[in-house]
Amino acid sequence: MALSSSLLCSLALAHGDWPAQHAGVMNEGGETSFELIQKGQATTVCLSDHGKPVATRGANGTLQVSRSGKETRHDLKAVADGNCLAASGAVVKLRAGDTAMTRVQQADGSVVIGRFAVR
Repeated sequence: MALSSSLLCSLALAHGDWPAQHAGVMNEGGETSFELIQKGQATTVCLSDHGKPVATRGANGTLQVSRSGKETRHDLKAVADGNCLAASGAVVKLRAGDTAMTRVQQADGSVVIGRFAVR
């Protein structure tokens, strides 16, 4: 019984808890890991599964940011032959206390969602 419990605990910790690869904000849990990156004027979301990049060719999505009861929504478009999508339109400047959600539809029609709490 103790062995079963320790095995289940280690499996639960194995999903979605990967370190940031680009000094961004990581999503909170989930099978697919999302990293929300801000560099200069660009906001990018990169996907991985168990630490391995997930191709986003043909994918698109949205990034929704909530701040003080107000929400903004930004379209995400795949970056050429990589595992990232870039936000278009207005620059997204995240601040402590913001929450964000990204929804990505892959080329095969599957949908993955990541949630972030900016600290």
